[in-house]
Amino acid sequence: MEIIKTISKILSFPLLFLVLIYQKTFSPDHGLARGLFPYGYCKFYPSCSEYARLVLASQGVMGLPKIFKRLLSCRPGQSPAVDLP
Repeated sequence: MEIIKTISKILSFPLLFLVLIYQKTFSPDHGLARGLFPYGYCKFYPSCSEYARLVLASQGVMGLPKIFKRLLSCRPGQSPAVDLP
């Protein structure tokens, strides 16, 4: 079981890199456009990209279903919510 966790963590590094690139560039909450949204854009805390980063760091690729579920629940008109991994 320990080897599966290790492989999952290793496979998560490229995904973590992609999430960080997204956060630094395109993300309205973390990226270059954050000045346009002084109170934040995402209705969730933590933001979806930060949630993905936290889940990948702690669970590796085994956490992908949690990330997809979170992304699917994000839609216009969503009421603010706290959803910690």
